[in-house]
Amino acid sequence: MNDFKKYQSNRVDSPSRQAAYEQTGYNPQNEESDDDDIDMIKNRIVEVKQDSLASTRNALAKIKKTETVAVKTMDTLGQQSAQLNRIDKTVDVTNVRADESIEKTSNLRTLNKSIFSFSFGNPFNSKKKRQAELDKAKQAQEHSIQEAERIRNQNYESKKRIENSTSYKSGSRYDSSRQLTKEEREKYTYDEDEDPEIENEINDNLNEISDVVGGLKKMALGMGQEIETQNAQLNRIQNKTDDTSAKIAISQHHLRKIK
Repeated sequence: MNDFKKYQSNRVDSPSRQAAYEQTGYNPQNEESDDDDIDMIKNRIVEVKQDSLASTRNALAKIKKTETVAVKTMDTLGQQSAQLNRIDKTVDVTNVRADESIEKTSNLRTLNKSIFSFSFGNPFNSKKKRQAELDKAKQAQEHSIQEAERIRNQNYESKKRIENSTSYKSGSRYDSSRQLTKEEREKYTYDEDEDPEIENEINDNLNEISDVVGGLKKMALGMGQEIETQNAQLNRIQNKTDDTSAKIAISQHHLRKIK
């Protein structure tokens, strides 16, 4: 019986003990409530970190896909530039052949006329004509060499742009200089025993996303330069083809005039 009374006295606070609680503001029940709040905050912190980790993983995966598409686009532009250079060279050769065609059809027309009429040419005029033909052939050769050199340089510059735009290097995920320091990690951790791997991976993902974004910007600038160069080359090819078409028309006119 005495033991039961002692047990009851321990369970029920005496008036003097309750008065002491009121004076000091201390209450054992508040300790339990505070512990519950702390546990809830800890759980919430873990949830937020997990959500952040999943978000950075998802963002990194998507931007990696974008990077792959951008690299393929740059490669396609490089192949397109090489093809345009081949077309440019072919059109240039065709233009030279059109010049030769004009000269040959013109000579053929002159020879055809000489069959039906006899004339004695001035030897001085013939000499001047031969010199003019030599000068013209020399100019054509120099132009051909210059165009070939221009196309080679254009090919080289195009390859260089493609390589520079796609060969950027992102920082290592395990580069110690890019890892969180102890002081930085303490901003995101509640307990010293808390696993730092989540913070490290989030940090690594953000660093890699930043690197890829920088690479995408570099590729975008490279694409812009490559497209501008291709547009200029297309205009040049168009002008050459127009000139070649006009020369072919002149040759056809000479042929029609031969009787």
